[in-house]
Amino acid sequence: MSLGRRAFLQFVGGAIGGTLLTPIPWKLADDSAIWTQNWSWRPSPERGEITETTGTCLLCPGGCGIQARLVNGHRAIYVKGNPDHAVSRGGLCPVGAAGLQYLYAPYRITQPLKQTGKRGDPQGFQPIAWNEALKIVADKLAAVRKKGLPHTVACITGQDRSSVTDLWKQFFAAYGSPNLYTMPRHSDSTRLAVALATGYDADLGFHLEKATYVLNFGAPLLEGWAAPVRIQQIFSRWQTEQPGLPKTELVHVESRCSLTASKADRWIACKPGTEAALALGIAHVLIREKLYDAAFVSEKVFGFEDWTDAAGALRKGFKALVLAKYSPKDVAAVTGVDAQVIQELARELARQKNAVVLWGQSSDTPNNLYHDLAFLALNALIGALSDKAMVSLVPSQPWQALPEPAMDLEAFKGLGQKPLGQPTSVPKTKVRPNTLHAFLNALANGEEYPIELLFVHEANPAYGLSENTLAVQALQKAGMVVSFASYLDETAAYADLILPNHNAFERLDDVIGLPGAPFAFYAVATPILKPHYDTKSTGDVVLGLAKTLGGTVAQSLPWKNYEEVLKLRAAKIAEGATGLLVDATFDPASVEPGVSLRANFKKAADVWKKLTAGSCWVEAPQALDACTTPSGRFELACQGLLASVSTNAGDELFMAHYKPLPPSGNAGELPLLLTTYRSLSLAPGYVPNAPFMNKLLPDDLLLKQDVFVEVHPETARKLGLRHKAKAVLKTPLGEAPVRVRVAPTVPADVVALPEGLGHTAYDEYVQGKGVNANSLVEVHLDPVTGLGTVWATRAQLRLA
Repeated sequence: MSLGRRAFLQFVGGAIGGTLLTPIPWKLADDSAIWTQNWSWRPSPERGEITETTGTCLLCPGGCGIQARLVNGHRAIYVKGNPDHAVSRGGLCPVGAAGLQYLYAPYRITQPLKQTGKRGDPQGFQPIAWNEALKIVADKLAAVRKKGLPHTVACITGQDRSSVTDLWKQFFAAYGSPNLYTMPRHSDSTRLAVALATGYDADLGFHLEKATYVLNFGAPLLEGWAAPVRIQQIFSRWQTEQPGLPKTELVHVESRCSLTASKADRWIACKPGTEAALALGIAHVLIREKLYDAAFVSEKVFGFEDWTDAAGALRKGFKALVLAKYSPKDVAAVTGVDAQVIQELARELARQKNAVVLWGQSSDTPNNLYHDLAFLALNALIGALSDKAMVSLVPSQPWQALPEPAMDLEAFKGLGQKPLGQPTSVPKTKVRPNTLHAFLNALANGEEYPIELLFVHEANPAYGLSENTLAVQALQKAGMVVSFASYLDETAAYADLILPNHNAFERLDDVIGLPGAPFAFYAVATPILKPHYDTKSTGDVVLGLAKTLGGTVAQSLPWKNYEEVLKLRAAKIAEGATGLLVDATFDPASVEPGVSLRANFKKAADVWKKLTAGSCWVEAPQALDACTTPSGRFELACQGLLASVSTNAGDELFMAHYKPLPPSGNAGELPLLLTTYRSLSLAPGYVPNAPFMNKLLPDDLLLKQDVFVEVHPETARKLGLRHKAKAVLKTPLGEAPVRVRVAPTVPADVVALPEGLGHTAYDEYVQGKGVNANSLVEVHLDPVTGLGTVWATRAQLRLA
């Protein structure tokens, strides 16, 4: 008897169905489960009482509230968002959700280590006692200062929103060194632009909760921009129909069709790096057709019309410059955006009641100063800086950071030295440029003076810094390198001593300000459990070193421990008697710039108690009623640049204009442009991608160990490349193996590479996956600010 295919399928289907309906397989499964419980090698998770505790996530700048589930009070088994948190409201990004993988990671540093082999060899580290390690550092600090060379001590920190950074600032001021740097951020250039235009040292706050129209120039809103969870929740609100309220329209400008571009109401594709030119083209239409906020411009703005500088010379204003050089036709030739579209965008922007202009880059790096000024100017023209206050200024600390340090003669002499590598012509503002790339370049090349001691705190520049080979060269040239890393990362491998910090879930710390939020913010992060290993809080270590050095350094940092510093914050909040301690009922849209919130607290002890219980302190940002610029108004012509720009310089050098820094390399040999992009499922910062996060990556982004670059179909045809083909990506900095993803998501002649892969440290679950984009991208030093900027790199893509 023959059994046909259909009959076979019917037979098999009936057999499976009948088997599932009998108790046989379930009994076998139950027996197997009981049997396997007795395997001697089976991992046995600890059992016991389950409790929950709350805290604040420190793995990114978002400062989200978390809830952790513990076994017997000391083993964390689950982390989720805290629904009672004032900002995150139960949300958590993938890095935070995978946070326990960093807590229990095998690559954690469990005790102080000393390099006994060659610098850079992870196998050369040997354990050392804390008292011995701290004595080595303190003796080095004392010896350098005794020689009259305090300026040869430097520090790179990845924390720019923690009170530990203020301790470093206090320590370096009292010790006498100007060489304190943070890892580069986009805010490095925006704060300089704000300081030049307004005179204030402040971050920008965007009132996105009230926005009806958002014109976004490249900021990766859905890929982890600013405070990721807050932005995701705002975007969800934009997409939700609310009775009586207009739906917020998002227009996204970017060369690549990113996740944000795909979810926007409208995507405007432009050539890489030309977004500022498009902004100035839109400004041209607003001015030509008199669509700008004339009342705000005439009353509050300086430099719109022609102006006279301090030497009495007549100079052209912003209006004349934009009308002469940025017509839609001229801008279309630069950006690739049709002139008619430019006019439509300008008219659409002018019609909106609550419009706001955002800007940013896929990589969180400083921008060209003049380009930041262009986006800021566009916000001024549409009245976003007026009483509507769609954009406001948020001081990073609305209180005095710490008491003024005591300083002796050695400190004054050291601080009188120019920061290593910093250009002499940087703008004279309240914001000191964060010239880390210039510092590393000077250190690597042996320029000006050596660095005898280099601290690295919560930072991994040997991986995460653009053009990271510069960091490696500099680390090799430093006299002594002391790392405060929690993990044996690429930078920690080059240290002479590692003084491990507590993990982010084990330490008491704080969060000062939320990137992009339209209010001042402060939260205390309490540990969800005690430290597992022989680690110490970096804040406590800095205070201990100050005490050992004695003198004015000890006087400047008199606190017994880091907790006392944080309690000082609570006392300052109570003393100011403004702002609110809030929970999830807080509505950011209710905050009005310049209108202080009436305090709902009285004593410092009450403030501390509520902060450590999960409440957050918020206060209104400052209004732009008056600026502290030379003119007393918002300056489109920045007179603060007179100190760094020649007096006979062209008029446009005082104002926003499109001025890209051309990439190096031969266009014939390297005919493509390489750009990088972020993904919410890829951690590009201090911590690596956790193994669980790698499981979220699609096979056309990472296939086993191979990373995919995106190229346009036209480019692939021209280069003879097919989808999934193995290729070699080459730039002036080197080359790397990749695979090709052919897709119309990028313009022709552009290659897009994801950030966050290509680690060479940690363990086998992290290292060797893909390519580190930072090793291939090129950095340009902004000639005005000295900041290291990144936008595109010449590249070649060839078949492997």
